[in-house]
Amino acid sequence: MNDLDTILAAGQAVAAVHTAVDQVINAALFYGPGALALTAAVAAFRACAWAADRYHQLVQDRADRRKCTARAFRLCRVADSADAVMQLGDNTVIEYLDNKLANTPDLAPEEGR
Repeated sequence: MNDLDTILAAGQAVAAVHTAVDQVINAALFYGPGALALTAAVAAFRACAWAADRYHQLVQDRADRRKCTARAFRLCRVADSADAVMQLGDNTVIEYLDNKLANTPDLAPEEGR
């Protein structure tokens, strides 16, 4: 049954190509070769514009993936660092955090200081 479906699909494809060629010939005879050349130029321009847009989208997708991968790597390093600190014990963790707080500049001071 698949062979018959393939033959029918091929026949439909040949009929579609035949119809398209027939329409091009009719357009060339009715409108002249200038209109046909203009149509071909417009179609080529649109195809190139579509390809350029697709390329730029592909490049942007790659950049987004790189950015997400870098962010995930940094988060994994933070998690590994946090796991290492948590292995030190409760008192050492509190001392570590107090030292971090003391050495961190106050970038957003409260009003009234």
